[in-house]
Amino acid sequence: MRVTSFFSSSALGVGTRVLAQSTFEPSGFNVVDTLIDYGINILSIPALEGLVERTPTSACSIAISTISLRIIFGSSKVIIRQSSAYDAFTNAYWSIQQASVDPYCIFKPSKAAEVSILVLLSRLTQCPFAVKSGGHAAFGGASSIQGCITVTLANINDIFLSSDKKTVSLGTGNTWYDVYTNLQSQGDLAVIGGRVAAIGVGGLTLGGGISFFSNTYGWACDNVASFEVVTASGIIVTASPTSYSDLYWALRGGGNNFGIVTKFTLETIAQGQMWGGGRLHIETEFPAVIQAFYNLGNNAAQDTNTAHILSFTYVQSTKFASADLQYAKPVANASILAEYIAIPAVSDTTRIRSLADLTVQFNASNPNGLRQTYWAAAYKLDKDFTTFIKDVFFEYITAIADAPALIPAATLQVISLPMLQKMTAKGGNRLGLSASSGPLLLLNLNMMWSNSADDARILEVNSNIIERTVAEAKKRGLSNEYIYMNYASQFQAVVPSYGATNQQKLKTIANKYDPTAVSQELQPGYFKLDGAPDANIP
Repeated sequence: MRVTSFFSSSALGVGTRVLAQSTFEPSGFNVVDTLIDYGINILSIPALEGLVERTPTSACSIAISTISLRIIFGSSKVIIRQSSAYDAFTNAYWSIQQASVDPYCIFKPSKAAEVSILVLLSRLTQCPFAVKSGGHAAFGGASSIQGCITVTLANINDIFLSSDKKTVSLGTGNTWYDVYTNLQSQGDLAVIGGRVAAIGVGGLTLGGGISFFSNTYGWACDNVASFEVVTASGIIVTASPTSYSDLYWALRGGGNNFGIVTKFTLETIAQGQMWGGGRLHIETEFPAVIQAFYNLGNNAAQDTNTAHILSFTYVQSTKFASADLQYAKPVANASILAEYIAIPAVSDTTRIRSLADLTVQFNASNPNGLRQTYWAAAYKLDKDFTTFIKDVFFEYITAIADAPALIPAATLQVISLPMLQKMTAKGGNRLGLSASSGPLLLLNLNMMWSNSADDARILEVNSNIIERTVAEAKKRGLSNEYIYMNYASQFQAVVPSYGATNQQKLKTIANKYDPTAVSQELQPGYFKLDGAPDANIP
């Protein structure tokens, strides 16, 4: 049978029945009864009929889950192996490691109610799943899953601007380019979101989300008015500062540990044309570039319209530094950036442009079709230590410089005092950062290459750079435990880096809304509440 009756009326009834309990999901919660309430009579689906008496620990049957999805939703929403649509989907992942994962099937819901049914079917069959927003993670299994169900939210992509234009509701399947293009056409509006065109709304926002405008407004997670969340019991709730406020707090940086977010309502900002681009420098200019980076990091509050990223890279045996500069207004060479602009550059793409256009430029430096790795660390901002990171990076790169198609970078940003101060808004986020510890230096090691035979040694070099710089930071009194989720490797324990108090609070909230640990066990990908996705650090 199809689920028409569920979409028309039954969601409210289920929500009322469960939410009347003293806890969010009562101990006697019955998945079968809830599916029936949702209009899914599993006795009419032969593949599910025998599961009524199964225990929650029964083994997963992939075929059962696939057959069930196709019977309930039709073949257009379930992509199976050995089809052109399947190959097109898996090949579209940003990193080869993600594209190489082979799910049993791909489910394409178009509304939150369909996601609810997927979660309940997963609980009934004990079949694991992964959820994909934009699919821009570097390691396999982050938003894909081997042999099980990958759920793509690409069709949950509405963009709805409120009548007063103060907020916009974004389906999680949107990319930032689509969001910015839409809002620009509705009166030069924007939101605090990603800087790369093809990145999805979901992962970036749930992991924190650094924006071109974060010096003024904070990170993406600090500018969410509400989240629409499909919980582990299939109930759809709206989490905000006044409704499910604990869940709202947890989602602002807590990742995919509390349910599936199908809609983000973000506060809008007025944003027309801006200035930005990249300037490339040779090795003789490195000291001046580091000085400019350090000075602007310390002086960010003087003009919060500015943003900057400094990357060191090694191309064809030549060392380069790339300074990506942005200014939120259509003003070329603003005075706050004078120190950067005075440094000779071998190329310069800065100009006045739209926000969407700037994200396209950033996207060009993040091509699909290569092997990828990301690693993250944070330290107190210090000029000499910035030089130390640069030197260690180039020292280790020589050992892997012969890897085909290798493009290595040590990308540096400042978590500025204005950013840290904005993190206290709306009850604060859960990242464990405070203005008293800032400004901070954020390192993102990022490397692209083509040959899987080079994986082990490239991962080992990245691990060694992180280990050595973290150890040196501790010696110098510059250490900070924070690991930015959106830049972390699969070998890094992100949530524990938020601090023991925040980690325990996140666990308590997760247990309240997900007492059977669906998000930890049936949705195993990406960064969970304990430890790293892969404990076997190179």
